Amino acid sequence: MGVDPIQYAINRAYAFCEEQQAALDKGLISEAQWFDNHKKFITTHYLASDNPRGQSGHGGDETRYRYTQEMILDATEGDGTFIDVGCANGYLMEKLKDWSLERGTRLEFYGLDISEELIALAKQRSPQWKDRFYVGNALYWEPTSKYRYVCVRELDYVPQGQRRVSFFHLLNRFVDEGGRLILGPGTERIDDPGIAQETASWGTPPTGSCSKPHQEHKELIRRVYWYEAGRAEAVRP
Repeated sequence: MGVDPIQYAINRAYAFCEEQQAALDKGLISEAQWFDNHKKFITTHYLASDNPRGQSGHGGDETRYRYTQEMILDATEGDGTFIDVGCANGYLMEKLKDWSLERGTRLEFYGLDISEELIALAKQRSPQWKDRFYVGNALYWEPTSKYRYVCVRELDYVPQGQRRVSFFHLLNRFVDEGGRLILGPGTERIDDPGIAQETASWGTPPTGSCSKPHQEHKELIRRVYWYEAGRAEAVRP
């Protein structure tokens, strides 16, 4: 049986993620193996692409890419440092820089990814940022300084039992005072803002959001949420 097309639109790696979570729950693999398997899966699929969008995890053309990704900038207000968590080949950073300059905003970009191979590609593509790309597991990595904007597309690439810990690690350890944690763009059902409900159940609802219609499925929507560090200062994992 194939993957439901709606579920595939929400998460193209859904079947793999479900399989790995089941194996972890049954004790067939360790958490370290879970991360290693995900790293290998993502790296292999990204590097198999023949274009920079695919190597950053996106399957569409340039017009579609801008439609789905530029909305990240709607979560920013003014200049500042910006780290892309799960940056892959760094293509999103390149495009966000161009788009932000069109808006009159100057952002200083940094990138973090668990894959050594994808970071090597990022450094090759953007040598001017070679000292701003880091290899690390975002669940455990400790930045040497904080950032005004911290962007992570989704929380699906940590084990389900670590999603809350991952969220607060990013919010408390990565985001500078007065800064924002940006989640998305993610694809959700219109009537089911899943990540917003999930973080609200942890005592931290979003402080803002923006959305766009999904281009292919009318029952889906693309959303970006953000969380202001000062508003969540008292909340701890």
